Amino acid sequence: MVSKYHRDVEKGILAFGRKYAKRFEKVCDNTVPIHINHPKKRMRPILYHPDAHLVTRLGKRYVFEILDSELGNENLIIADILLSCLSPNTSHIVFIVPKKEDEAKVMDLAVTITDNLLNKGINNKEMPKYRAVFYILSSEAETPETVTGILADLLL
Repeated sequence: MVSKYHRDVEKGILAFGRKYAKRFEKVCDNTVPIHINHPKKRMRPILYHPDAHLVTRLGKRYVFEILDSELGNENLIIADILLSCLSPNTSHIVFIVPKKEDEAKVMDLAVTITDNLLNKGINNKEMPKYRAVFYILSSEAETPETVTGILADLLL
């Protein structure tokens, strides 16, 4: 079950993508999966359902994960980080948390995982260039317009 906070922030992300339609060609919610394919073999792809993702006119992907109920389970956060890093053509990964205190925990996990992937030999060009954790308070997430404004200030 998705919380009100989660729904409100997701609506704001989608409104952000639509508002900047000149920049984003596709605005996708969590019903549209990202296909993660095996690099060499013909196998069934992994279907990753981020909370939202936007695709620029140049084909670069902005992946958004809203972490509210997942904050109690590090394994879910780690899974989201790994899947977003494996997603093709991803240039931005944005995690949104409801409290400032949660930013450091999620950012530490993201940095640890991405640095280890790079250390294991993954090409830096294949990794997302921009990884961020933002907090949007519940009071700020009540309307899509306020979430759109916050994202515009932080991402553009």
